[in-house]
Amino acid sequence: MLSHNQIKFIQSLKQIKFRKELELFVAEGPKIVKELPGSDIQVKAVYALEEWLDENKGKFEYIRAEINRVTSKELERISNLSTPNKVLAVCHIPERDTEEISDEDGSVIALDGIRDPGNLGTIIRTADWFGIRSIICSDDCVDAYNPKVVQSTMGSIARVKVYYADLDEYLSESKLPVYATVMEGSSIWDAKPGKGIYVIGNESKGIRAEVLRHATYKISIPSSEGGTESLNAAVATGIIMAIATRE
Repeated sequence: MLSHNQIKFIQSLKQIKFRKELELFVAEGPKIVKELPGSDIQVKAVYALEEWLDENKGKFEYIRAEINRVTSKELERISNLSTPNKVLAVCHIPERDTEEISDEDGSVIALDGIRDPGNLGTIIRTADWFGIRSIICSDDCVDAYNPKVVQSTMGSIARVKVYYADLDEYLSESKLPVYATVMEGSSIWDAKPGKGIYVIGNESKGIRAEVLRHATYKISIPSSEGGTESLNAAVATGIIMAIATRE
């Protein structure tokens, strides 16, 4: 049976203040939790229904995670989901430094001021689909370990590494070409983008001037005379990655 303090502790991780202070976050659901062993994300504790623990016996013991058997009612109290799904894990936020990223590793996605949790989660999932292993977020992007972001990644948070940095400083030091996505850029259909850093801007304001000045190429996704003013950031990322990673 979970104590009041355990429940309070897990619920506190919904807030960025406590995630940063404790360097912990929550991952929920069988699909996401099963991706964690073998990644660089260390699982501190697992809270799961008896049926899930029976089905996954032995998969988490070797990583020395604390295993807690909980009831459906207890899972509801600690879950961030409207319909809790069998298992919740409390994980350590991995320590990461952009110096780990090599120019030889392939293309990188850089996000400037992405604020919507669903967008960031979907971008992480999209990067995983196209084999992109590193995403660099400006310091004012939404927290990658926000419960909504983690849930939106559908497990890709375990395979795609997310870094936070001053993009102006990072881009000034990188030797890779920088492809900046802007409204007035050259058509992505005509361009022949290759390995590089692909910058996606804020949902409403686009890429900041101090970041845009590092652009080697400015690219855009032309519309087919539609009525909308702009594309969703996650959708734009998917289109650009599809072109950038083609043979």
